[in-house]
Amino acid sequence: LLVTLAVLSVIGRRPAVPGANDNLSGVAALVCVARALQRDPVSGLRVVLLSAGAEEALQEGIRGFARRHFPDLGPDTCFVNLESVGSGRLALLEGEGPVLMRDYPEPFRRFVAECARDIGVPLLRGLRSRNSTDSEVPRRHGYPVATIVSLDHDKLITHYHLDSDVPDNVDLDSVVSAAELAEAVIRRLARERPAP
Repeated sequence: LLVTLAVLSVIGRRPAVPGANDNLSGVAALVCVARALQRDPVSGLRVVLLSAGAEEALQEGIRGFARRHFPDLGPDTCFVNLESVGSGRLALLEGEGPVLMRDYPEPFRRFVAECARDIGVPLLRGLRSRNSTDSEVPRRHGYPVATIVSLDHDKLITHYHLDSDVPDNVDLDSVVSAAELAEAVIRRLARERPAP
C-alpha cells in the first residue's frame, strides 16, 4: 500500500503527457466503430459509445456516468473497454487491480475472444493488470466487462505516461483491429440476443 501511495504521489506531481496511445487510441477506435455502425446499423441492440475521460483521476468520468445512467441500464448490459489500443498486439485482460486482483466475468471474456477468432484478429490471453481501468466501475456493479489493451513484444503498453506518447508512435493497424473487434462484438450481440 505504501508503494502504491508513493507511486501515485509521483504521478500526481508530473505534468500531463500527450496521451496519443493512452487513450486517444481508444477514442479513435470508437470513432471507427461509430462510422461502421452509421454505414450499417444494427437492430435490436442499444449501443452506447462512451469516452468517459478522467480515468487517470480515479475513474471520475465512468463514475459520473455510473451515477447518472447505471440505474436505467438493463440487466443484459455489457461493457467493452478499449484502453491504449495502439501498441501493436491486442490483448484481452482477464482482470485487474492495483491491490486486490479481480477477474472479469469469464463468459463475456470468452465471447469477446470468440469474436476475435471469428474475424481473424489475434488476441493475447492470460494477462492481468495491476493498473486500474474504467472497467473496474461496471465490474463492481455486476456488469460483464471485457478490457482490450495492446502491448509490445515485452507485454508493455508503449510510451505509457511518457512525453513520447505522440501520434507518430501509435500503431494504427492495432487501433483498427481493436475497432473491428468491438464492432464484431456488437454485431454478434445484435444477432444472438432475442428480439425485443
